[in-house]
Amino acid sequence: MTRPAATALPVGLPVALALAVGMALAVQQPQAALVWGLGCGLGHVLVRSRFGFASGYRRLLVERDPGPVYAQLLLVALLVVGMALVLALEPLTGLRPKLLNTTITLPFLAGAFLFGIGMERARACGCGSLAETSRGGVGVLAALAGLVLGAFLGTLHGPLLARLPQPRLESPVGLDSFGLAGALLLQLLFIALIVLLLSRWTGQSPWAGQPSQSKAPYGGAAAVALLAIGLLLVTAEPWKVLWGLALSGAHLAQLLGWDPQTSSFWSSAKGQALLQGPGAWLFNHAVLVDLGLVYGAVATAIGQGRFRLAGEAPQSVAALARSGGGGLLMGYGGLLASGCNVNAFLGGVMSFSPHGWIWLAAALLGFATSLRLSGVFGNGAAGRAAGAG
Repeated sequence: MTRPAATALPVGLPVALALAVGMALAVQQPQAALVWGLGCGLGHVLVRSRFGFASGYRRLLVERDPGPVYAQLLLVALLVVGMALVLALEPLTGLRPKLLNTTITLPFLAGAFLFGIGMERARACGCGSLAETSRGGVGVLAALAGLVLGAFLGTLHGPLLARLPQPRLESPVGLDSFGLAGALLLQLLFIALIVLLLSRWTGQSPWAGQPSQSKAPYGGAAAVALLAIGLLLVTAEPWKVLWGLALSGAHLAQLLGWDPQTSSFWSSAKGQALLQGPGAWLFNHAVLVDLGLVYGAVATAIGQGRFRLAGEAPQSVAALARSGGGGLLMGYGGLLASGCNVNAFLGGVMSFSPHGWIWLAAALLGFATSLRLSGVFGNGAAGRAAGAG
């Protein structure tokens, strides 16, 4: 079967268009232009470096290759150090970033578990699904549609589930118990412990030589960390992915006739403000970084001459259902669990809150369960046949 022709444009054209959009945004809000630019940078880096979360988890659990996860842990360590520096410099800069702190409840754990299943089904995480637009094809659109719908539904059901009588475990911010230096040291020691355990289990250390196809994307992890810290400095809060998709879903639903007054969240003063016209959508920082990420990913693929609008191969109905269903589970579960790999995991850990690690454990359990049901857990050959993710 002949593969669809790749779309190729002069490299300078996508860059010029990104700059033009940034200047147009800056006329209304200079901060929005910076967020757009950082989002474009994230899309570019994710495509160029092939850094991701779902593919790393798959390679670890299916092939016992820890390289990509080592890169993820490098990203985590850099973000923790970056947040510590920002907090330490607060007296000089006046910037007090928002620290995330989520109470552990049954919906939180169930949501993270569902997100893990969806991540395995869709072969990508939240930010990975946005970056996958660089591949083109209806499979990517199915995953994105599922993400938007799931995240929107999560905003409708999340507040109701949170009010149900249930056990609750507060997740204290480490700064309150150990101070900045102590909380930083504790997180770095925990990361080092995970690296040690992974190296013992897999027999591969982070610094050992690896085959070219298994090399960890450390450069990509460092670049993502720099851009994420840039977002922290501009927006004063950790990077978000799913919230921008949820807000986009709410605006779209409203255009289609949905009444926000039927929702306890969207009928509130905060919810109503977020739905006040296209400006409230476009200039929302979470939406802007998502849009920038998609643009940066597609523009990078176009610049490389490998973007195909129709995708690389036709998608079966089963594959489309898998992608769309995976996206739906990720969007819905992520909203119940306060975010995805980016906001819940990375944002929680860099906020020195244990809920980030708890989210990761529940999501990995869901991911491994989905792999087990697919019959590829620990089966390297089958995992490679199923796709890298």
